[in-house]
Amino acid sequence: MKKTRSVLYVILLIVVFGTGYYVGSRSENSKPISKENARKAIQTLWVKSAEPPLPKVTIDGTEIAVQRGWYLYSWCNGDKCSMTDAVRPELKDITPVVVQGGVDIKTTPPEGIDGFTILNLTEPDIDGYTVPTEPGSYLYEIHCTWPLEQGRASFYFAVTVQ
Repeated sequence: MKKTRSVLYVILLIVVFGTGYYVGSRSENSKPISKENARKAIQTLWVKSAEPPLPKVTIDGTEIAVQRGWYLYSWCNGDKCSMTDAVRPELKDITPVVVQGGVDIKTTPPEGIDGFTILNLTEPDIDGYTVPTEPGSYLYEIHCTWPLEQGRASFYFAVTVQ
């Protein structure tokens, strides 16, 4: 029994050291990862689009036009990156869509999204996912971020409650 156990230990040692030798000899042929190769690997996971894709907004069955903002816009696609930082649009800059008050705002985030927030810029204390019941016009901002530092963008739309 002791002889069998000793033989098993010897075989186990040969397997462990043989595997280590094999793996070590194979690693001589591998190349270290350069920053350029790492960057290209990350870019393969990016959304394939020249600009940030638009989110979709629907209120009470009506699709609302969303426009890409000029504020906090940055986007990379391959080796091409663009960035802007300007003033937020105002309510007067966007044509509002007439909707009923108190209904839900349904959103579909764009492809590959990492972060998504919607805000009522006119009445910041009101939930961004519900149209206010008070008559008036309201400006909304949707802010999106994409993973792996591909980009971020703000999108805007406006509604009027009568």
